[in-house]
Amino acid sequence: MRTLTLHPGRERRILKGHRWVFSNEAADTLHDFEPGSWVEVVSAKGAPLGVGYINPSSLIAVRIVCPPGEKPDEDFFRQALRNAADLRRYLYPGEETCRLVFGESDSLPGLVVDRYGDVLVYQITTLGMAGREELIGELLLDLFKPSALVFRNDSPARALEGLQPAKGLASGNLPGPVPVLLDGIRYLVDPLGGQKTGMYLDQRDNRNASRRWMEGKKVLDLFSYNGAWSLSALAAGALEATGVDQSSDAVAQATTNAALNGFADRASFVAANVFEYLKRIPRGSFDVIVLDPPAFAKTRSAVSEARKGYADINRRALLALKPGGILITSSCSYHMNEELFSEAIVSAGQAAGKKLRLLVSGGQALDHPILLAMPETRYLKCFVVEAN
Repeated sequence: MRTLTLHPGRERRILKGHRWVFSNEAADTLHDFEPGSWVEVVSAKGAPLGVGYINPSSLIAVRIVCPPGEKPDEDFFRQALRNAADLRRYLYPGEETCRLVFGESDSLPGLVVDRYGDVLVYQITTLGMAGREELIGELLLDLFKPSALVFRNDSPARALEGLQPAKGLASGNLPGPVPVLLDGIRYLVDPLGGQKTGMYLDQRDNRNASRRWMEGKKVLDLFSYNGAWSLSALAAGALEATGVDQSSDAVAQATTNAALNGFADRASFVAANVFEYLKRIPRGSFDVIVLDPPAFAKTRSAVSEARKGYADINRRALLALKPGGILITSSCSYHMNEELFSEAIVSAGQAAGKKLRLLVSGGQALDHPILLAMPETRYLKCFVVEAN
């Protein structure tokens, strides 16, 4: 295994627990290294900092996997997967659906694994982890004995690593959508055809925490996908829930999920552009509005425009709320930090003529743990706001 030396002083962030080495921090010529190969990272004084994989063409030159003295062998990966599973069993005892692996936070950068009952779905986004895909698949089968193992290697992030998109069934049988139970609500999840790995799991704790505002309310669920926010609201006693998503497939999934839970008479889902939908509805139409859009800022350069977008759509949502209504609004853009997101919501309130009170500030679910030394692992913001 070759050694990569850092410039003087560049080890400080790594010593605190950050897991990335950026290209301008390396003292050695990066293109002398084979893409995807494993290297030992050392300080300018030769002190070992850890072992990771390298991609000379990426801004993130090295992603550190192992601490000093350990090797990225089968035993390491097996133990990392076991540790990840043990944490989820502790966080959500008895739950059959969860994010089983969350990249750097589980010492497995470039890998996420989601569990839907006895089906596992993995996604690899980096060149170095792609070189361990066969081993990862074998370990997932050995440790968890899933009825089906699906790979969803179709994230746009793969293009940055020179990887082609791919998805399919790695092992087992998958005759159709997978029935799962999540926080007492039934869903049909499509691991191969659905968005991401089939479902968005990072909002589960926020959905549960928000149930206290739903009883007897008329709820609007924007960017509803498979209807998870709507179903959570209805399970908490909402009078009715309307979900809006531009995908007709998502609307069909949400409608099916509502029927599975006996909510068909109180739930309706509309295939429409959310911005256009908000323009058409009368002011003060809803008691609670959930705004859970896709990332508006996928790069740092997009933050300025994204802030305008968040302010605009939240302004429109605030106008659709009754006085004293509740806005549950989120951003999954890492580059839109909590301060910037808060500023966008304040701007929306000013433009809508609303006084806003923040009731809850939440983040990603516990099975998406955050490394304190690595802010990149913290991406989701969810505000519960009272508007008058």
